[in-house]
Amino acid sequence: MNICAVFKSGNINLVGPIFGNPDMGRNYIVQDCVYAVILNDAGEVAVARTPKGVVLIGGGVERGESERDALHREAYEESGYRIDIRNRLGIASQYVSNFTKGRFRLKRGVFFLCEFTERLGPPVEPDHELIWLAYDDAHQKLIRPFHRWALEVGFAGEQASP
Repeated sequence: MNICAVFKSGNINLVGPIFGNPDMGRNYIVQDCVYAVILNDAGEVAVARTPKGVVLIGGGVERGESERDALHREAYEESGYRIDIRNRLGIASQYVSNFTKGRFRLKRGVFFLCEFTERLGPPVEPDHELIWLAYDDAHQKLIRPFHRWALEVGFAGEQASP
């Protein structure tokens, strides 16, 4: 993990850890993303199993979309559920290199603590399967280090809540 980076977004400075290292000579495109840390009463974590591996529910923010609108859309697409966004956990970024596709991105993720409220139907994305994992299992299986960081932050906050 790199130290910290400061991003300017409007009038707000966003500070958070950066995971991974860029490959020298590559141009990285910043991709704004949002993700949900969702825990149930048993302390399990809601994650999506995808062909690439296990990830937090969430994804890219589309042009003209707010962070919260993007997270509501992504949660429905990947899980089939409506969510309630409880609070913002923080921001972290990760360098992602896809040499096969020639894509190099700095995924700038904003993470929120959320809960499922209503099942709307099956997931829209057929290659995403909603599964619940015990914290340690989820932490081990999440393929993105910045997702593991957010899980740690969200779980610590939940443990501190009365």
